[in-house]
Amino acid sequence: MISALVGAVIMSGVTVAMLLAITVSDNALKKVGKYPLTKQERKILTDAGFNSQDIKDINTDIRLINFNK
Repeated sequence: MISALVGAVIMSGVTVAMLLAITVSDNALKKVGKYPLTKQERKILTDAGFNSQDIKDINTDIRLINFNK
């Protein structure tokens, strides 16, 4: 009887940990791609021939991306 109770407590703890891990990873994935370009990325784009207006447009597009669909 005691072993069944201990097993139930362990299963409950594991279930809570799994749900917490899913919540944390889901929140992290919602934030993916929402950061503006870094200085290094801007330099790469400039070296590739993009001008400052193109880089501003790319940053605007990044802000408008909706990952919840």
